Amino acid sequence: MTKLVSGIALLAAAGALAVGAALAPGADAPAPRTAVVIDASAARDGRALVDPRLRAIDAAVRIPRDDTEARTDVRYFAAQGYDRVIVAGPRSTAAAAESTIAVRAADLPDALAETTR
Repeated sequence: MTKLVSGIALLAAAGALAVGAALAPGADAPAPRTAVVIDASAARDGRALVDPRLRAIDAAVRIPRDDTEARTDVRYFAAQGYDRVIVAGPRSTAAAAESTIAVRAADLPDALAETTR
């Protein structure tokens, strides 16, 4: 009998937790996804090929080397449903000219700051 009561109490607690999680504010809204597309020349830090700050941000990062890669990266993120694509550098900015989700940044520090907004 004790096991039956414990089982029912456990089931009720699990049900209450599930209902609470489903009704919590923003429970059904996914977190906004951000991507950064920055020209390879702008993503460097001295002799390092990739600035260490780009590894630390909470965003998908692409570093195109030419116009074709930049267009492909921007279109990819748009097709994947990303909420924002932050672009920096002349190639990436030109590739995002037709994108409605692109946010233009002047340079690497501006792009990094934009990821936290």
